[in-house]
Amino acid sequence: MTIDTIVAQSTPYGRSGVGILRVSGTKTRDIANKILGLLPPERYAYHTTFLDYFGVAIDVGIAIWFPKPYSFTGEDVLELQGHGNPVILDLLIKSILYFKNVRIAHPGEFSERAFLNGKIDLIQAESIIQLINATTESRVKCALRSLQGQFSKQIHHLINNVIEIRMLIEAILNFPEEDCCIYDKTIELKLKKFFSDIKNIYKNAKLGYIQHDEIKIVISGQTNVGKSTIFNLLACKNSAIITNIAGTTRDILHESLYIDGTQIKLIDTAGFRETQNIIEKIGINKAWEQIKLSDHILFVLDNTQSLLYQKTIITTFMKKLINKDKVTFIINKCDLFNRSIGIRTYYGGHTYIMISAKYGLGSEILKNHLKYLVQTFMVHNTETVFLTRRRHLNILRCIKKQVTYLKYNWFLLRNFELLAEDFKIIQNRLNEITGSVTSDDILNSIFKNFCIGK
Repeated sequence: MTIDTIVAQSTPYGRSGVGILRVSGTKTRDIANKILGLLPPERYAYHTTFLDYFGVAIDVGIAIWFPKPYSFTGEDVLELQGHGNPVILDLLIKSILYFKNVRIAHPGEFSERAFLNGKIDLIQAESIIQLINATTESRVKCALRSLQGQFSKQIHHLINNVIEIRMLIEAILNFPEEDCCIYDKTIELKLKKFFSDIKNIYKNAKLGYIQHDEIKIVISGQTNVGKSTIFNLLACKNSAIITNIAGTTRDILHESLYIDGTQIKLIDTAGFRETQNIIEKIGINKAWEQIKLSDHILFVLDNTQSLLYQKTIITTFMKKLINKDKVTFIINKCDLFNRSIGIRTYYGGHTYIMISAKYGLGSEILKNHLKYLVQTFMVHNTETVFLTRRRHLNILRCIKKQVTYLKYNWFLLRNFELLAEDFKIIQNRLNEITGSVTSDDILNSIFKNFCIGK
């Protein structure tokens, strides 16, 4: 890759006022002398004529020359800012491709070279595509914080703490005859600080992932309780088929809602019941998969069923949940038996909303509750939140799990060998986030989603 010089259009394809080309690599200096007839002053917007490979004028514009290593990629970089005519830009690219070992850049290759040349870490590289694709003001700000290195600084701070702890552990293991009381107290303090830091970073990373992606809210419950009716009510369109036949919904339905600038992914799932139908069983399994991945669950109950039966359903469902705080219970069909419409908090502190989805009674209460959920997710100090990806969150989850083993190995067993191994695993996982230890498959997966000219 370092042999080839790459060229690509950085601005979108089509006609526009300005079109920008970027060139990066070892042949960039030769290309500048040929296309411009000279090498422009370093890092200076130089107004000049653009020539083709044979010296014929193509356009007039601005050329900026960035000699290595003081460029985005860490290589010699030339940026040509001309008129945004696709014909002109195509002629320029064709002229540049006449040079040996020059080719069109792969998607994200400029950013990939910046990462491989140590100009940015992998977190910052990923934040570039997040910044480009951000759809709200809050996402733009969070992506920019990641690009500026706020998330990276926190991860590097964790890595440095892990290294210090590992050094202390190695000292104890290599010099067991020394008095270890001082080391023990120091490790104790550093462990407490490490546990606190991991907890805070994971909390912000999870909020950052929600900002990057969307809040996933799953509508769940037994068959024929009105889940699809509620789904259509919130989506404001008839996306789900509604019948009186139990088990009508067998697949997963999605709709996107925007509340206060935040995207909500609303998911309708198959109803729970004992069934011998293979297709319906698959739908129920898919429903549980969505529940596990959700940020919040709207669990629907039928007002026509007895309170004792409703409590049994709730107890059975809650036993299967790991996070029991992410549930709102909706009592539907409150037009029957004249049950009052409204919102209550009882039975373990959970919220219960009484509605009639069929007639739209209580719909505003339900929608206001969704707004409340959005505000709850965003109530943390968003001025310090950075955008994170699923990859980061999965690694941090693995680290949290490893911390559980670590606590057992230290606080119960006081085993330094196992503690050292735990921190070695944690350090390797943290290095995966920054890209210090990253496989080619992960890199290819990340950069293939970038623009050609980025």
